[in-house]
Order: sequence, then C-alpha cells, then structure tokens
Amino acid sequence: MEYRYVIDCDVAETLVRLPARQREDLIRAFRFLAANPSQRGESSFKDSTLRDIQKKQFGRWVISFWADQPVEELRIVGVQVHKL
Repeated sequence: MEYRYVIDCDVAETLVRLPARQREDLIRAFRFLAANPSQRGESSFKDSTLRDIQKKQFGRWVISFWADQPVEELRIVGVQVHKL
C-alpha cells in the first residue's frame, strides 16, 4: 500500500535550496519510502514523544522518517548529507 509522503518544514527549506538533480534524487527516495511504508532504516532513534524514527540512507542522503499508519502518511522529518 502506498502512503502519501509529508515533509517537515525544515526538510522543505532544504529541498528548495538544492540543485534540481539533488532535489529529484530526494523526491525519488521519498516516493520509494511512501510506496514501502514499513521499510526499516539502517538505524533508528526516539523523538521527544518517544516515537520510533527510522534513518535510511539513499546514496549521499540519510532520510529520517516514520509511518503514520492511521492516516496512511509517511512523515519525512529530516534529511542529512551522509559524511563519508
């Protein structure tokens, strides 16, 4: 089941500053995650509400997300460039 993805305002601000190619890569990753909402990340952490946030790497990007099952939305709460 494909979820709708929703991005945090900080993620949106990062996205609009990126060159078109990087923006397209991130949006493609968001769509992949929304199509696979139960995807587990390489790591996870608890946010301030003790929600389990997954962190998954896509190329140079690490995306933090959680699936809001009742409303079928994938919440993208962070993007970072992976430091090699």
